[in-house]
Amino acid sequence: MNKRNAITAVALVLFLVAVVGTILVTQWEPGALTSTNNDELSSVVFDQYGLAILIVGITLFVSMLGGVYIAQEEEE
Repeated sequence: MNKRNAITAVALVLFLVAVVGTILVTQWEPGALTSTNNDELSSVVFDQYGLAILIVGITLFVSMLGGVYIAQEEEE
């Protein structure tokens, strides 16, 4: 196993741990489907699910960096 495959495997495992951990930790409250405006939606998203949004944002950033790293051409 070369260095690139090892880094990819570690990144994949960390990604899966972050996604599964976020899903398991977040307490999804059942509720009725009602119409909401943007103010209510933003309050719910950032007050109740702020940690999940933060983890998803960091995960997307790290995966973007990983994609750039993988897409680099190797110099010989």
